[in-house]
Order: sequence, then C-alpha cells, then structure tokens
Amino acid sequence: MATGIKIDPEGRPSRGRLAAYLQDAFQRKRPRGWDCTVETPLLDRDAARRLGFDPRVDVLLTRAADARRIWIEFEVSRADPVANQAKFASAVYFEGCGRGDAFVSMASRHIAPGRKALLATTAMFMRAVGIPAFQVDLLPDVDGSTIKALNASSRARLDAAAIDVDAEIDRVIAIADARLVEGWHRIHMADNAFAVCANIRAWNAALDDPVTAKRWGRRRVTFLGFDPVSRLFAPSKFCAFVPAATPSEGRFANSVREPPGGMTFETYLSLGEQDPRFDGHVARMHLERRLRYRRLPIGEAEGEMSVALESWLSAHRDSIIVPRDGVVLIPAAY
Repeated sequence: MATGIKIDPEGRPSRGRLAAYLQDAFQRKRPRGWDCTVETPLLDRDAARRLGFDPRVDVLLTRAADARRIWIEFEVSRADPVANQAKFASAVYFEGCGRGDAFVSMASRHIAPGRKALLATTAMFMRAVGIPAFQVDLLPDVDGSTIKALNASSRARLDAAAIDVDAEIDRVIAIADARLVEGWHRIHMADNAFAVCANIRAWNAALDDPVTAKRWGRRRVTFLGFDPVSRLFAPSKFCAFVPAATPSEGRFANSVREPPGGMTFETYLSLGEQDPRFDGHVARMHLERRLRYRRLPIGEAEGEMSVALESWLSAHRDSIIVPRDGVVLIPAAY
C-alpha cells in the first residue's frame, strides 16, 4: 500500500528540502563560539541499546565555553510533530541531561494550528518536570502555502528566497538561554504566543484574589499583552517570561515543581523590579522582535478590541494605570 512517504537508502524517511537547507544554513551561520552538527544522535550507543530507540535531531548547537547544547528539530509539515518531543522527553527521563541542554521544536505555519498548540502545551509540561523543552515558530513571517512551496523548491530558489537564518538562530538561542538560575529555579523568555496567552490568563486569575491584588498594588503599565481567546490583557513584562525547573542530570526527571501553565505571581515577584534582565523593555522587544507581536496604540483601538480593552481597564482600575500613550501588543496571527 502506498504511504506517500519516500524512504532513503538508509531506511529513514526522506527530508523535505527546506529542512535540509536550514541544516546547511545553520552550520554556515552559527554564531562565534558555537559549533553545529546535523543528524546528531540524542543518545550514546549504550543508552540507545537500553531504551531500544536511537533518535537524531536535525541540528545540534554546542558551545564548549559553558557546556551549552541546544537540540533542534525543524517541524516543517510533520503530521505528528509531538513525536520528536516524546523522544526527547523519554531520553531525558531515563538518562538525564546536562544543565546546559535544551530541546527546541521549530514549527512552521504549514503545521495545523491545533498541532502547534499541542506542541506548545507539551513543552510547558516538559519544562515543569525539569525537561528543558521549547516550541518556537519557524520562519514566522512565512505563511503555510509558501512554506509548502519552499519545501519542494530547488536549492537555487531557496537561496533566492533570502531566508533570514540569523533571526532563526537568534530566536532559538535567546529562548533556550536560562536568564536566571537559582537552585532549581530557571527563567526563560517566552517561547511562543500560546505561552504568552497562558501567562496573561494567569495574571488575571491571580488578581481576582483580593490578597494577591493588594500585594500587587497599583502600577503604571505602558505595554499590555493581549490574549485573543479570553479577550484579556496583562502587563507585557509578566507575559514575556516563563519559569522552568532545572534539568535533572541523573536518571529520571523531577516531580512537577513549576505549574505547567507558565508564569506565576510568586515567581514574578521574585524576579526583582530593578534587574535589567527582566525589565519592560526587554520583554517588549522580545515579544515584538522574536515572537512577532505587533503594536496597537490604545487610542487607535476600535470595534471589539476597543470594547474588550475598555471593559478590562474598568475591571482593573485599582491595579493598573495605563497612560494615554499606552500600547497593546497583539499576536501576529490575530
């Protein structure tokens, strides 16, 4: 029976041309101090024999100076993209990983939105148990039909497409980097819009508690993140970071030490208002530059957005002061 999947001479499914192009481009464009290999085994030979499977990643970025390793999979059009996360999770659960390790699924817009959401939620849960996994957008400015065409294109056409590989590498490294390590506590930049929206809902749920609202006080906030599903907003600084448990270096992952939903009020308060790594500018630039959020000045909000914003501001007038030049940051897909 025909399956529609081509098999290469070594017995593995053949890759689309875009993934192969990106493998080569990541090797050519790797930042100074980083090494890059392709089709790299996740497990050593003994571990693969113990577990009975031998997965490989599309790209492995390594930096010897601080023992960093970023395992990267290009999910261009895969029907079951979570399968690669499951392989990494199983490997780490049974064999452990280094504190500088991270697994990043790069998912294009050719993958169905529901499957991308499953990738994002699976990464959240993995982080909560000490498995450093992230889901980021691959070529976020390229729509699904163009991705499909590129995946069947010649090398010459891929070269002519002028893909900004530097931006893709920057997104991976910035999100995989732990910005704070304190015992088992790590903080990363938010990896995708789904995680940002989970943070927005968490902030609103926390402020429903009068005790939490009193601890928050009343703060001036210029930039707000927006969740199109719940029609809620939250300070962009709260939205732009996600907590993660420290990876387990021995066998078997940790128990759940961070809520899988993302940022919590207690974690946020622990970051410190004066720490430049977590200021509002860093948060806003990350959301705009890497996650492709777009700006909407509050004064230009119209229709349903205007109604939702007015209702939210009214409900939180005791907690939030938004100036006239305030801005809403909106997911690119909205």
